[in-house]
Amino acid sequence: MGVISLSRRDYQISDDISKLIRKNLEETEVTKDMIVYSQRTAFVYGEEEEANKHVPIEEFLLDLLESKGPITRGTLVSLTNIPRTTLYDVLSKMIMKGKIEKKPIRTDKRGRPKILFQIKE
Repeated sequence: MGVISLSRRDYQISDDISKLIRKNLEETEVTKDMIVYSQRTAFVYGEEEEANKHVPIEEFLLDLLESKGPITRGTLVSLTNIPRTTLYDVLSKMIMKGKIEKKPIRTDKRGRPKILFQIKE
């Protein structure tokens, strides 16, 4: 896959995160020293410092999907510690914008199929 290039217009999110609701989350392997922000919330990993990398949530998820390949929402929750409903809302918006797609994985088991999210080709 190629490099993803997105403009700030794609997010319609203010770069001024000082006015956002802060949620401190435990760092994971993919979230060291960063602040991931959406329209209302800034997810702070580790100690909040000026040097922390500030990343819009859509850009963060696209980078994660590019590096980890097709992935379930549950795995995204484990990797990021971002609440499941927040991820669902953001992923739904990204699907509507045509940036990602979801792909059901059918098995012989009963119940709902697993849904993988991936960058739209």
